[in-house]
This record gives sequence, C-alpha cells and structure tokens, in this order.
Amino acid sequence: MALVGPFLLYSGPLEKYVSQNATVIVESLTPVLDVLGKAGAEILEAPNEVPNGTRIVARHPDGSVFEYMQPRA
Repeated sequence: MALVGPFLLYSGPLEKYVSQNATVIVESLTPVLDVLGKAGAEILEAPNEVPNGTRIVARHPDGSVFEYMQPRA
C-alpha cells in the first residue's frame, strides 16, 4: 500500500482482469473520468455501485488495468 499524491494505491488482482495493477482510492470519480477520456483509456466498467463504494475499471493505453474506487461516505 502506498500514498501517491492524493491517491492511495494498493496492489491486488481483480479476478475478471488478469492484468489489473492496482486500485486507486479517490474522493470523486468525475475528474477521473475526464482524465481517462483525455488519455484514451478504455472504460471496462462504467461507474457502478459495489459494497464498499462506487468504482470504475479502465484499461490504460499501455495495457495496464486500474480500478478507481470512491469509498462510501
């Protein structure tokens, strides 16, 4: 687990996405969607509710897959 700027990163596989590198904990998913769109990332899972918050799963142009999580308040 590591704190990188405003993001908390921890490694862990997502069963559906073998190449997933990390989960990024964010305060809001709106700016994340904007940045992902500008970077040309492929959204694999649009914002959806999961037990501990709301998440987006995206494949970056380099092939890495990240989960972006906004925890429940």
